[in-house]
Amino acid sequence: MQNRFNQTAPFLARISALVLAVCCLTACTSTGYQKGDVAAGSMRIAAAEVQAESRALDQVIGTLKDLVNEPGGDLRRPFQRYSKSLDHLIATATAAQKTGKTVAQKSAAYLQDWNRQLQDIDYQLIHQLSVARQSEVTNRVEEINRRYQESQAVIQPLISYLLDIRKALSTDLTSGGLQSLKAVVQNAYANVAKVQTALTALSTELTNSSALMASVVPQTNDQHTQ
Repeated sequence: MQNRFNQTAPFLARISALVLAVCCLTACTSTGYQKGDVAAGSMRIAAAEVQAESRALDQVIGTLKDLVNEPGGDLRRPFQRYSKSLDHLIATATAAQKTGKTVAQKSAAYLQDWNRQLQDIDYQLIHQLSVARQSEVTNRVEEINRRYQESQAVIQPLISYLLDIRKALSTDLTSGGLQSLKAVVQNAYANVAKVQTALTALSTELTNSSALMASVVPQTNDQHTQ
């Protein structure tokens, strides 16, 4: 029995080493596009969260209009709806901001891996073509990061503005209190239009970039009919 074990052990060791080598080789040759898929997936999630942020903003403004234009009666209910929708906006904005950081991290990891892969390309033409493609993708990622920063730069002051309206009305929830804030509320409406423009541009860029960076290419209508 001992002799049989002694004969089998070296064989098992060689098999284990072979399996380990194959696993390492597979990991090394497949991580590039997989990292791209991870980055693309984070962009899809971010696009959905930015769209949710935009819808939440519309809801806040809708409830604020209902509150300000309330002809009379119980002001508590429309105020509670405004307060609840504002809390929801804050939550969606926080989620979108967090996902934006994830997009930046995953995209950076993908581009860093691309840099490493470039070092292993021997033929000059293929190397040049890959460098050009990397530059194109890098520019797109930088554009996404820039739009993310711009959208957060405009929505956070707006949220603070809407919070101040809530604080003022939480103390003076009267017809006189609403009347005194009408000019302030009109200013909020104007700022919302700017924020929605930024969010729409960001969501579109995220959706398009996600499709371009993924290894699964979406089929067009022409391809489906062929």
